[in-house]
Amino acid sequence: MALPSSGAISLSQIRDEYNNGSTDPIVFNDYYRGGSFVRANAENNTSTNLSASVPTSANNSPISIEDFLGAERGFKKTYSSNASNQTGAEIFGDDYSVDYPKFIDIDADTTVFSTSSSTPALDLATGAAGSITVTNSGNIYGQGGAASSDGGTALKVDVTTTVINNSGANIKGGGGGGGTGGTGGKGVASVNATLSELVDEAGSPYGGNNLPANDKPPFVTYSPSGGYPNSLNWGDRMWGGINGSNPQPGAVNTTWGLFTSSTQLRGVCANKGPMWCSFKLDKAATYSLSGSISIPFGGTFGNPTVDISTSATTASQGQGGALYGSGSNNWNATAELAADTKYYLTQYMTGSGAGNDFYYNNASFALSLTVDEATTGGTGGSGGVGAGFEQAAAGGSSGAGGGSNAGTGGTGGTGGGLGEAGATGGTGATGTGTSITYPASAPTSGATGSAGGLAGYYILGQSNVTLTNNGTVAGRIA
Repeated sequence: MALPSSGAISLSQIRDEYNNGSTDPIVFNDYYRGGSFVRANAENNTSTNLSASVPTSANNSPISIEDFLGAERGFKKTYSSNASNQTGAEIFGDDYSVDYPKFIDIDADTTVFSTSSSTPALDLATGAAGSITVTNSGNIYGQGGAASSDGGTALKVDVTTTVINNSGANIKGGGGGGGTGGTGGKGVASVNATLSELVDEAGSPYGGNNLPANDKPPFVTYSPSGGYPNSLNWGDRMWGGINGSNPQPGAVNTTWGLFTSSTQLRGVCANKGPMWCSFKLDKAATYSLSGSISIPFGGTFGNPTVDISTSATTASQGQGGALYGSGSNNWNATAELAADTKYYLTQYMTGSGAGNDFYYNNASFALSLTVDEATTGGTGGSGGVGAGFEQAAAGGSSGAGGGSNAGTGGTGGTGGGLGEAGATGGTGATGTGTSITYPASAPTSGATGSAGGLAGYYILGQSNVTLTNNGTVAGRIA
């Protein structure tokens, strides 16, 4: 404690202040500033020496008892204007590790603050020696956290420290950032897939006498039958190719073959078969597939069956789990097909009929390219920043809209005030549209927003602190 600033001072008072506990006789030469009892500031010590009135040597000024009026053993840093990101090592320099009392005073209406949530406003790190006393009559504030992030620390203490928080003073951690809004739910919209790399596997290239070179996949039983009526005995299938272009020499009818539009792949054939083609699609989706035959001359000639496989030599690789349409002359089905995958589609006859051929039936299939597709939900809004020094807690931003029928993202949560947690982000809106299950289920509900960041620590290093609080503290302590 400081020596009297006026009146008489005894030599024993001086000895007790600077060499407490000693009973040795006082020798004034031992009490010049810069000696072992009355220390001088290191060059990088920015604090005030509380014994600055004591001369440094007899050459400078002979020492006298009056030089000790109001003097005190210790270094003091006084904040009378705002300052940021302060550390004990920077305040006291090389003297931080010297066993000598150290004082940090923050005046009223003065704030020591942080400019980053990862940096304490005042950091008293390890390596200090001597007592440290922080007397706060103003404010110590951590920085507010960014969206979904924790607020910053006001006072971090790794060494034994006495903290006195006076009436009207504040020690507060930064406000936590608001949570991010939840993603909007997926919607479902009707779109057209694009068909590519369509190849007539059975009709091109042509074999001798205008017969198909490939004819059919090996798992299809097919025996051309001429027969009735003899005038229509055309031999093996010859048709108009793809979209009726470049018909085979001797083609019976250019309206028979594979036909494409922006919404459909269709195959039409009469008398002979099978139809066999390969293609790719640009969308993974559930596709509508149909097959039919007509029997202009009466009788029963089997059922039009479709196989879709990823192999040219093996039937049904799981697209539907079995052949499509077996057992009916006219049928509708669905097929779950992947994107950018080469598929082989074959329509042929099963059941009754001569050699399972088309005989004199008109047969067709159709693959609709109009599909239901999941659309991406809107992104959630960002959370608002938490409060810090001269930084008010901010509201979160609105969520963004998503694709067609998708839910809008939730609004970000509001940042917390000084010493408070940020609010949780809002839940995203639910998507709408026709329900689908492939390649994923949709529509879906919007996601819950993320939690806001926690309030910053008003003191981090509680076990090292003796706190006398007559003001306000807010935030976490650990």
